[in-house]
Amino acid sequence: MAIPDAVKSKVGDMPDVSAMDKDALAALIKQLYDQSCSVFAEKFTMEHEVKKNEVEIHALELEVNDMHGKFIIPQPEEGEQLQADGR
Repeated sequence: MAIPDAVKSKVGDMPDVSAMDKDALAALIKQLYDQSCSVFAEKFTMEHEVKKNEVEIHALELEVNDMHGKFIIPQPEEGEQLQADGR
């Protein structure tokens, strides 16, 4: 099974674990664990932002649908003159 290029760019190439002693392996495991924690935190943050944006879009869509067909052109009040440009 090949490692995708996107993963290799973030993680890097795996070192040769067969030549490592117990302390070096423990340090490597700790490093990889910390990397995975940061990646999961980044993933959670992105998912949260996407969900928040979806909720905001849905609310705006509902607001637009409620306004559909309800726009009334304002009539000038008595004594109020329209300007030449229509304002």
